[in-house]
Amino acid sequence: MEYNESMAEMRVPRFIGHMLPGILFITISTYGSVDLYRQHFKSNSKKKCFQASHGHPYWFLSDKTAKTRQIEAVVRFTLLFLGVAAELLSGFKGHNRKYTNGVIHAEHSAIFTAFGLSAFVDILTYHGNSCLPDGSAYFCGLGAFGVQFVLLAFHLHGRTLLNTHLHTLLIYTVGLNAVATITEYIYRDKFIWSLPRIVFLWLQGTWFYQIAFILFNPYRDSPTLDVNDNESVMVVTLYFAGHILLAFAVQFLIGGLVYLCNGRPALKLNRDYTQLEEISTSGSSQSSASNSVTEKQGSGSDNELWEETSKLIEELPHS
Repeated sequence: MEYNESMAEMRVPRFIGHMLPGILFITISTYGSVDLYRQHFKSNSKKKCFQASHGHPYWFLSDKTAKTRQIEAVVRFTLLFLGVAAELLSGFKGHNRKYTNGVIHAEHSAIFTAFGLSAFVDILTYHGNSCLPDGSAYFCGLGAFGVQFVLLAFHLHGRTLLNTHLHTLLIYTVGLNAVATITEYIYRDKFIWSLPRIVFLWLQGTWFYQIAFILFNPYRDSPTLDVNDNESVMVVTLYFAGHILLAFAVQFLIGGLVYLCNGRPALKLNRDYTQLEEISTSGSSQSSASNSVTEKQGSGSDNELWEETSKLIEELPHS
């Protein structure tokens, strides 16, 4: 099949449509990871309890007032609103007025709207709006992933084998994001349970990139993989496993960089724990020594009592 400009024009919008969500998810994940590690090391150095949050304020601004504003959620809400507008305009104008194309763009708009609502609730929650119950941000985040999961699950009719498998793996990633959101809400005081949501957000973003380059790369005629071959499905699954490993490796790298940039606060905490262990060890040795002395004293008093009892028995008159 020869490559021509009309085919490139068809692929470019779909390529961009998968790249932009990928950029958004990777950006949110990267910033959220930096903020989580920063909060973790800060709480450790000050010996305070870690407390996770669904949204993350911009901590690097110099103004103290600006640091307390949920600018990240405002930017996220703005970008998602622009995404909804772009989907509606591109889906219902010109030659795209067909019913099926309009439904596809409407599904994308619904996903953007769900995540936009989640960002709006993040803004209200961070500013302490009393009308919202505790956990509203996590609840709306879970709802956004639920909307994405359902729409993507029924978004695969009439597609090739490779296309279906690529988007099925994306659906698995969305499900993992939903489970991680619930887990983080339940264990908000445990840092380790805040990392899965960030890792799976990064995974979803990179997988959007992978789908864009495999199916809709505008710089070549067709994908290098056969879209109807079972071996292509196995290769794509191997790609997905590599994306998982990459997501975890990136999070560990970010954690190491934040650890170094914050003056390695965990080292001080480890020294404090060592001192506490030494104190507890010395205290236990002292307590064991005192117990042995008490036991010796108790055995001496028993011997004296036995000797006095024997003397009294001997003094008794014999019949």
